[in-house]
Amino acid sequence: MDENKNVNEELENKEKTVEEGTENQEDKQPTLEEVMAELARERAEKEKMKVASDKYSSEIATLKKQLRAKQTAEEAAEDAKREQEEAHKEYVAGLEKKLALIEAKARYADMGMEPELAAKTAEAELDGDKETVSANIKKMMAASLKSAEAEWIKSRPDVQSGAEEDPNAEDPFIKGFTGK
Repeated sequence: MDENKNVNEELENKEKTVEEGTENQEDKQPTLEEVMAELARERAEKEKMKVASDKYSSEIATLKKQLRAKQTAEEAAEDAKREQEEAHKEYVAGLEKKLALIEAKARYADMGMEPELAAKTAEAELDGDKETVSANIKKMMAASLKSAEAEWIKSRPDVQSGAEEDPNAEDPFIKGFTGK
C-alpha cells in the first residue's frame, strides 16, 4: 500500500509541474523575430550536420573502396599463388610419374625384355594393371625360352646317320667281334 501512495504522490507532483510549465509558457510568448532567429539557428545547425554527415559518408565510401581494392588485390594474389602451387604440384607429379616409368622400364629391360614390351609393362605397372604385367612377363619368359632353344639347336652338332656310308665297307663294330 505504501508503494501505491508513493506512486500516486509522484503522479500528482508531475501533473503540478506540467501545469506550472504551461502557465509559464503562456505568460511568455516569443516574438516573431525570436522565432525566426531560432529557426535560422536550427537550419544552420542542420546544414552543419548535413555537411559533416556528407563528409564522413564520403570518407567512409573512400575507405570502403580502398579496402575492397586491397582485398581484391590480396585475393587476386592468393588466387595466383594457389594456381601457381597447383601447377607446380602437377609438374612435380608428372616428373615423379616419368621417373617411375623410366625406372620400371630399366628394371624390365634388365630382366631381358625387349624395349617395347618393357615400356608397355612399365606403363601397366604404373596404372596398377597387374594382369598385363604378369602376361608380359610370361611373354618375355616364353620368348627367352624360345631363344635359348634356338641357340641350343644351333650349337649342337649335326646328327650323323649311316645312310651316307659305303654299303660295301665293313662295320668296325662287327669286325671287332669276328676278328677279321
